[in-house]
Amino acid sequence: MSFTSNTTIGVINRFPEYQNEYAQGSQGIYGSADKPNDWVARATSWGPRIAGQKVKNILGEEVALQAYPNNVRDILQSSAAFDNNINFSGADEKYDYRVSYGNNTQDALVPGNKLYKNTFSVNLGGKITEKFKINTSFSYINNRSNRTQAGNQGANPLWRAIYAPRSYDVTGLPVTDAAGNQVWYSNSEENPYWAIDHVTTKQELNRFYGNLNLKYDFTSWLAADLKVGADVYTNSFVGFDDKGVRSNGNTSSAGAGGIIETNDLTRNLSSYFTLTANKTYGDFNLSATLGNEVLSNYYKYSAATGRSITLPGFSNLKNFTTFNAEGRYEQIRSMGVFGDVSVGYKSYLNLNLKARNDFSSTLVKEYRSIFYPAIALSFVPTEAFPELKSNFLTSAKIRANVGEVGKSANSYQTGTYYVTAGASDGFSSTAVNFPYNGLAGYTYSNAAGNAAITPEFTREIELGTELAFFNNRLSLDFSVYKRDSRNLIFGVPVPPSSGFTTQVKNAGKLSTKGLEFLLAGTAVKTTNFTWDASLNFTTFRSVVKELAPGVSMISLGGFTSPNVQAVAGQQYGLIYSNMYLRDDQGRMIIKANGLPQATAQVGQVGNPNPKFTAGLSNSFTYKDFNFSFLLDFKYKGDILSRTVGDLRINGVAKETAEFDRFNADGTVSKPYLFEGVHADGTPNTTNVSAQDYWGLSGKYVAWEGYVLDATYLKLREATFSYNLPSKLLERTKFISRLQISVYGRNLLTYAPHFPHLDPEQNVLGVSNARGLEFGIQPVARTFGATIRATF
Repeated sequence: MSFTSNTTIGVINRFPEYQNEYAQGSQGIYGSADKPNDWVARATSWGPRIAGQKVKNILGEEVALQAYPNNVRDILQSSAAFDNNINFSGADEKYDYRVSYGNNTQDALVPGNKLYKNTFSVNLGGKITEKFKINTSFSYINNRSNRTQAGNQGANPLWRAIYAPRSYDVTGLPVTDAAGNQVWYSNSEENPYWAIDHVTTKQELNRFYGNLNLKYDFTSWLAADLKVGADVYTNSFVGFDDKGVRSNGNTSSAGAGGIIETNDLTRNLSSYFTLTANKTYGDFNLSATLGNEVLSNYYKYSAATGRSITLPGFSNLKNFTTFNAEGRYEQIRSMGVFGDVSVGYKSYLNLNLKARNDFSSTLVKEYRSIFYPAIALSFVPTEAFPELKSNFLTSAKIRANVGEVGKSANSYQTGTYYVTAGASDGFSSTAVNFPYNGLAGYTYSNAAGNAAITPEFTREIELGTELAFFNNRLSLDFSVYKRDSRNLIFGVPVPPSSGFTTQVKNAGKLSTKGLEFLLAGTAVKTTNFTWDASLNFTTFRSVVKELAPGVSMISLGGFTSPNVQAVAGQQYGLIYSNMYLRDDQGRMIIKANGLPQATAQVGQVGNPNPKFTAGLSNSFTYKDFNFSFLLDFKYKGDILSRTVGDLRINGVAKETAEFDRFNADGTVSKPYLFEGVHADGTPNTTNVSAQDYWGLSGKYVAWEGYVLDATYLKLREATFSYNLPSKLLERTKFISRLQISVYGRNLLTYAPHFPHLDPEQNVLGVSNARGLEFGIQPVARTFGATIRATF
């Protein structure tokens, strides 16, 4: 029996550095020109210097003007996680088993975000006869979570609160007034505390997955293996927006309140059969495998949306007056047959040939077959020529691989389908309603399918070597590769006059060249002390070689501007947006008022792909003590950060107060100068104020201004552990092993060109499109302790 208990506490990793010298307001004035000390609803902190002067707050109360340095940070809490696992295992000559249970609870940095997880797993194995073995494993997971809105969403508690005016008492002022209306400095945004309590989501996942494995040894060299498995899970989701919601929230109810309840079922069934032969003939070893794999996936989704709440605060579908329903399902089936032959000569030469043919239901019959082969060759010269071995060179291996992988299309991309229609005439005042008189209508989707799409293929060539030196004290695993993908499937833009905006096509070729190595070694080794270290390094470059005829770029994600594009002849996934207007020499063209201009067209403004990444790990062991740490480094790779821009636009970021905003006579100072020229080519000499420089007419007149270099160095993790001596544990008579460890994760982040936030953020989530940051997602610096005991 073994038991593991882990406790983790977290605090915010990187958080904006604020200025606390200047108050809410604009152009140096707190209120209006005629009533400079009265309350005016503003998000910006370009007001007067904070000096305790009397002003009126949002409630009309006269108060002393002051800064609230922690008015945003106080929204957050410390995160906490508790993870406990217990397992029982045993075995004899014929049977073995392992049963485990795990319980995990988490509270996130943003209040209202909780996770409850329970996991139960069983593994059983038995030798029925000397030739026949059965193994089975299955797991059940129940995962419940409560969450607030996140990302680029107005109800995200931090999305607008992150740049709350420095003189606004976020935690001290009431959240609502006597009538229940939100109290906030902006009438179009959510009070963060109101959003936490009134714009909520609840989700529950129930998942069961497992397999049954049957293995039969016909002879000492021939065996059959069959594994059948299932992965079935249901996911229920409830999103609630209370009456008075100002943002889109979960349901876009325009303040009337809404609820959405969704339920989905996923059922994945699989069968994997192999027949394997392994025999030796003199100096040759022959291994061959024939196999078959069948996958059957089913997905069903249903949703009900209610809007216009009757009783505020009551999250129940019956509490709403208008309803809308949605439902869909997907079915996919694929079958594959494959073969694998490996021939080895002595211990130094090996040739491996593979081939696989898949058949996918997501393609039409003519293109359903997907065949892809592979070949690999390895040679160990130190075994072929033992005289190469020395105190310096311990072993050497050279390898070369060429292979292809085929990929089918997503479900239902070969057809064009109807969707629920809508109607509008461009004038909101006429209130065109649809469906009309309860009569629904349908129209073709804007995305057209294509029965002629064929599978995607990726061919990779790799050359590598594995070297060991100094009696295995130092090792190097080095490889270079070239990966070419063809027939890539995209939604390609088409003329709207066709009735569609995109059509699915095989529209791309992508080429990637890369280099990777892992250098590992034992720097010091004595009787009681060992120092192990490893360095991994990765660099690659992916280029879009070709797109569909007549198509120069394809959007991978984002907005109309900015977005992430695949552009023929360019690196994959570049950031595109409008830019600063420049002359033929690349100089910014500055207007007479000293401010830059933006282009009407979009162009490349950033490259999110890093030049290289590296990781350095070190482990120091002294007797029963161990200390280890991991450093991660990423060089280059741009991020277009809306949040950093908003912090500066609204005058709350520390750097916006790097110069005194006022002259000695009290007038607004103008310490900034945009480097550039006027339209006639003469240098710009007109200085501007901090508000103009950092504003939407200055640095952020174009999305190009939001692009930052996201180079970083991180102390990713550090762990100190102690294994109690076995002699001490023998006295307990029931504990055979006990380890105690403490650790920290995300301990330090150094990002010299990316201020305020963690540089590892992406509004588009886990996808091929990277480089856009919209809506802060706080990242925790965690500290924890673990106890592992074996009985």
